[in-house]
Amino acid sequence: MAQHGGPAVLPDNPFQDPAVVQHRSGTDSATLDAYNPFENSAPPPYREVPPPHGGEPRRPSPTEPRNYGSYGTQASTAAATAELLKRQEELNRKAEELDRRERELQNAAMGGGGSGRANNWPPLPSFCPVQPCFYHDITVEIPADFQRTVTAMYYLWMGP
Repeated sequence: MAQHGGPAVLPDNPFQDPAVVQHRSGTDSATLDAYNPFENSAPPPYREVPPPHGGEPRRPSPTEPRNYGSYGTQASTAAATAELLKRQEELNRKAEELDRRERELQNAAMGGGGSGRANNWPPLPSFCPVQPCFYHDITVEIPADFQRTVTAMYYLWMGP
């Protein structure tokens, strides 16, 4: 054994340490050192648990909420289901309303009857081979409260 600068005496081989030697597996104790999960090829025995109602297990429908505990009663489960269905119907109504509004906005943006608006910006003379790229109309695209400010800023930006 080698003596190092501290008060503890450490062995040269850590596996010869008395603390390790006394805990080595013997024939009388089963430890993880001696355990081999592959020595027995048979699977563990399967234990079938009978259903609680004595017959076929009842499978809940997809719309029925699952009962995760035994503290709920049938009445509270029915009330919760009714509340969830009511919320679902309300959400469906709101989704239909949003879809209708979106279609109205798209129709208004396209000029009503499906006829697209011609691009008018940048303003180019008709003899120019390049055509305008964007549609620009402050009175249609900007709310009335801000049209005056946007128009002033547009003329300031485009001016000399």
